[in-house]
Formats: sequence, structure tokens, C-alpha cells
Amino acid sequence: MLNNPRTNTFVNKFDTCINNYKSLIKNIATEIIPANQTRAYACFTNNSSVDITLILGKSIDGTINKGIVINPNGNYEINNLNLYLGKVSAISDSDCQLSYAECSY
Repeated sequence: MLNNPRTNTFVNKFDTCINNYKSLIKNIATEIIPANQTRAYACFTNNSSVDITLILGKSIDGTINKGIVINPNGNYEINNLNLYLGKVSAISDSDCQLSYAECSY
């Protein structure tokens, strides 16, 4: 739903956003964003040429392809329809970078 909310859907409002990226080291799970009780939105974009697996929770709880797989040039959103407030981690089988934005109210 990136920039495409349904007209009959409540739209979260937020006033603070962090835009950043995390470097991933081959086969090492890395925390991307910590748990955030005021999170209203987050988007993770894979600008690399390899799959990246998002792990909802602690980095030790997931492995490659055991989580949410983001294909090259793909993205995953946390929004008002799937609002997750916990820690988000990621892992890949190659060195790469994961871009993200997290917004809070």
C-alpha cells in the first residue's frame, strides 16, 4: 500500500520518520530496528541483487528463507493493516544493504 491507501481505510498519522540503511554481512542476522511501541509505519527496501530475509523478532529466531523474503528490488511494509511493534532483524547469504524508513507518532 505504499502511497496507495484505500479510501475506506483508516490512515495512520505520524510526525517522526527515520530513513536509513543497514549493511548485512553474509549469513549473520542483524537487528534492523528495535521494538517501538509508537511505530505507525515502516518500509524495508531491498536495493541489492540478492534475496534478504526479514525476521520479525530476535535475530537468533530466523535464518535465510525462514521469515519474510524480500526479493531484489522488492519491499515490505508494516502499516495499519499489519502493525507490528516488535524488533525487526534481517539476514542474507551475501553481503548487501537493506534500506528502511520507520515512522512513529
